[in-house]
Amino acid sequence: MKLTNWRQLSDQGDDLVLCLDFPGGRAAAGFAELVPGVPVDASFLHIGQAGAGPLAVCVDRWVAEVAATGRPVLAVLGFCAGTTLATRVADAIAAAGPPTVVLFDAVSTTGDALAGAFTWALESSAKHLTADELTDARGLSEQLVATYPDDLPRIAAPLADRYDRLMRAVADRLSLPGFLLKELTGGFTAYLEYLLLAGEGGFDMRTTTPLFLNSLGYEPPVEGARTITLDISHDDLLREPEVHKLVADLLTGKHPW
Repeated sequence: MKLTNWRQLSDQGDDLVLCLDFPGGRAAAGFAELVPGVPVDASFLHIGQAGAGPLAVCVDRWVAEVAATGRPVLAVLGFCAGTTLATRVADAIAAAGPPTVVLFDAVSTTGDALAGAFTWALESSAKHLTADELTDARGLSEQLVATYPDDLPRIAAPLADRYDRLMRAVADRLSLPGFLLKELTGGFTAYLEYLLLAGEGGFDMRTTTPLFLNSLGYEPPVEGARTITLDISHDDLLREPEVHKLVADLLTGKHPW
């Protein structure tokens, strides 16, 4: 199966399971940890680098590639910010039969989330930045969120620009090669683009009712949602055998849906 927008996590059956989550590395387990523990006759696909929006255009592109395979979609899974993308993909696919939709630790993307991503990204280079640079950067993120609380693009653009300037300073101080600087800035830009797309999505669905599967301390972002909450940390949610079995039972119909 040759794919452009998706990457294959497994190939164990004709049915497809689509996974929506940022493809970059982080502390929390991702779908790559989930899939090996879910013994179902299905092939799992993970979204690649999403790129810039608008979301409707991206969803059309992602779904068109899936449809071109000619294979039925059994389920759509989303994790964290990717849950608001999973709902949109599932709705777009539903004409061929509504898939099962499971949303893990669903969250809405906010200005605070963008600011948090910016601060987190700077932490890895903090020892190479001055105290004034870090203070000014944090102040910028706080000011942007306070000034444009509901305008995510107006928050993201200055944060991307400031991150680029700071990483160029780090590259000069450490004599880093150009390709490494490009990786640093490109990775952060890709993450911001992903969060902006997620900010265009939502949890309202036209075609089916999703199941919210939560780790300890997480609450579904909508009232009256179908919810399962487990005594598992957020970082470990997708790597726990208990979750693997639950997902397998949901996909095979062994668990009441």
